Amino acid sequence: MAESSPPPDDQTHTDNDALLKWSRLSSFTPMVWTVLFGTLMARTSFFMAWPFLIVILHQDYNADPITIGAMLAASAVVGVFTGLYSGYLSDKFGRKWMIIAGSWVAAFSYGGIGFASEIWQFFALIISCGLMRPMIEAPSKAVISDNLANIKDRELAMNIRYFAINVGGAIGPLIGITLALSNPQPLFVVTGGVYVLFSLLYWSCFRRYPEKKQQGAEQVTHFGRTLRVVMKDKLFIKLIVANIIMMFVYGQYESSIPQIIVLSGIENAAFFVSSLVMVNTCTIIIFQFPLLRLLQDLPLFTRSQIGMALMALSQVGFLMVPMDWPIGWLLACFVLSLGEVVAFPTLNVQIDRLAPAHLRGSYFGAAAIYSLGFALAPLLGGAIIQMYGASELFILCLGSCVVMMVLYRAVSRHQDRDLLDDAPQVAKQS
Repeated sequence: MAESSPPPDDQTHTDNDALLKWSRLSSFTPMVWTVLFGTLMARTSFFMAWPFLIVILHQDYNADPITIGAMLAASAVVGVFTGLYSGYLSDKFGRKWMIIAGSWVAAFSYGGIGFASEIWQFFALIISCGLMRPMIEAPSKAVISDNLANIKDRELAMNIRYFAINVGGAIGPLIGITLALSNPQPLFVVTGGVYVLFSLLYWSCFRRYPEKKQQGAEQVTHFGRTLRVVMKDKLFIKLIVANIIMMFVYGQYESSIPQIIVLSGIENAAFFVSSLVMVNTCTIIIFQFPLLRLLQDLPLFTRSQIGMALMALSQVGFLMVPMDWPIGWLLACFVLSLGEVVAFPTLNVQIDRLAPAHLRGSYFGAAAIYSLGFALAPLLGGAIIQMYGASELFILCLGSCVVMMVLYRAVSRHQDRDLLDDAPQVAKQS
């Protein structure tokens, strides 16, 4: 492990109280609540419009799977490099202006999609969406960590943030279907407007509760030095590689599976795609905290591996279920969602525990590298669908799940060795 990374907090904190306690909410600062509420507001508007994007491109603009995949892949790649630099900027200059700038980029991007009329315009604006996402998300996660000293308070806040995202994912498509199923493109204008409100909310809160400079912030001098510090953290790098594979598998749900449904010629394809999104988010809303209570005593890596096993099982379901049995697809999506709700909330918690306080933005920003999995998902998924078929794609995803689980096990063993190496030093200091 890099010298700059502290040992996992499980070893250095003495708070043994249960994670899920109402009393923990009293320690949440106004900035934390602003992040959580802003996340709910922004993601609700996002899910109101975004699930219809592939349907719009295919049915209204005759875009083929490879073109759609290339758009989504380019957006994800832009997000990777933006994440690295925006996280560094938030450490050096503060979270406030990075979040506000990202919100205005989002307003322009989503609003522009609402008025776009040609494929090249969609391409440019979708890439711009990839630009704004890490500008908002990495500093927002760092704000949570900056404002909560207790490790379990931070873990609970990260879980609530993930919950808020999925509440938005449940409410958003319902609003979208209700308002504009026959012509969903104008919904993107509404999403752009919500991000304007989002920026004003953050500006108001930061003005009333100014940021506190983190200890060690003076060490954040230039991007190259910060990047070298992050890249020397071997455990962090292995974690990112494992998560790239995880995101590649999960990314098929967001990009390739909707294309499979649309290309199948099934009636009410848009409604079917929205139903998958609703099953996913409703599963998370219902099961996230019960599963967290059930598994909270297990190590984070063990929880992640359980989630990965469920994701692998879902690929078997997608592979075997016939296209004319929608209930089977919804069941496979339910299993995938259970895997997501177990594995995904641990990702930000793992990064929070690895990152030094003065480099939280950089670590959360660098974690955007796992978006390469999302970038490969639509590009490679679209190509496999077009050249071979859906079955071959799900076989590849199943194999990827196996590789992912093996690699994550290696990451877990690496952590265990680091803990043994750090133990004499911790004992000596105590």
